[in-house]
Amino acid sequence: MSYPDPVPGLVVRYNYLWDTEKSEGLSLGSKDRPCAIVVYHASTGDTIVVPITHSPPALGEEDLSIEVPPDLSRELGLDDQTNWIRVSEVNRFQWPGVHLRPLPSDPNRYHYGMIPKDLFERIKAKLHETMKKGRVPLAKR
Repeated sequence: MSYPDPVPGLVVRYNYLWDTEKSEGLSLGSKDRPCAIVVYHASTGDTIVVPITHSPPALGEEDLSIEVPPDLSRELGLDDQTNWIRVSEVNRFQWPGVHLRPLPSDPNRYHYGMIPKDLFERIKAKLHETMKKGRVPLAKR
């Protein structure tokens, strides 16, 4: 099985480590995360991802999440629950790393597909805005 090229906007199945889990001393996410989006990849293999979660944003933190449009979730093969992209934290790792997971629907693949360019640009802008405010913890794995 081969790994996909880690291009920005690629949605991968990934064991995301939340900042709260990292602060508890964990090195693996405590549950099976559906996926994350590659937001940056360097030729050195250094890769940054933002998580996708089913948990709606907390009250007062709505500006830290972007809802995945339901039609895009279906197109990518995600489940029918509402999916949220969080721009409040990121994971950094060396591609491909041990945290990529095969898709449940196809054990020969690690990726769901690409998000549209306009959605990726929104994610980048919100992430950059949040980073400028000093509100983006990084879990280096």
